[in-house]
Amino acid sequence: MLLLNYDLYDLYAVLTALRAAPQKEYNVQIIQTVLRLLTEPQADNTIEDNLVRRRLRAICNLDQELFRWVYTDNVYTYGVKIVKDEFCYSFLTNGFRMLLECAVHRDDQRLELLADALHNVPIYFAEGCRNFKKTVKTQFARYDGIYKTNLLKDLSDHKAR
Repeated sequence: MLLLNYDLYDLYAVLTALRAAPQKEYNVQIIQTVLRLLTEPQADNTIEDNLVRRRLRAICNLDQELFRWVYTDNVYTYGVKIVKDEFCYSFLTNGFRMLLECAVHRDDQRLELLADALHNVPIYFAEGCRNFKKTVKTQFARYDGIYKTNLLKDLSDHKAR
């Protein structure tokens, strides 16, 4: 399913919420919902707005303070772009798959650090960051240092769709 650049900003909000409350029971549902959005095939020529928000509303017992933005639709009057970049979808899908693994295994510390490493990535895609790899390397440094990984390589290598 194709998303709008504003949906990517909503993914930023999802990641910051996961980072703020990695222990929440509903995190598995949130991550699964996002994964379905990122991997769902585009069925027709229509592009829906507020897609992330509307899908998250279906999850029961979301923290009303942390997710208050989910219950309001935005009206986009300027700068709306359809995101068609396959690398963006693949990268984000791989990231959310890693987050899901952390959430399922109740590895709250890793979930928090991974969400922290990833939280600006949707913004970089929404705004067309020119030096994406260089920019995220800096952001991934703490996670990579703690877990002895190369997160950029891990998220870039696999085809998600």
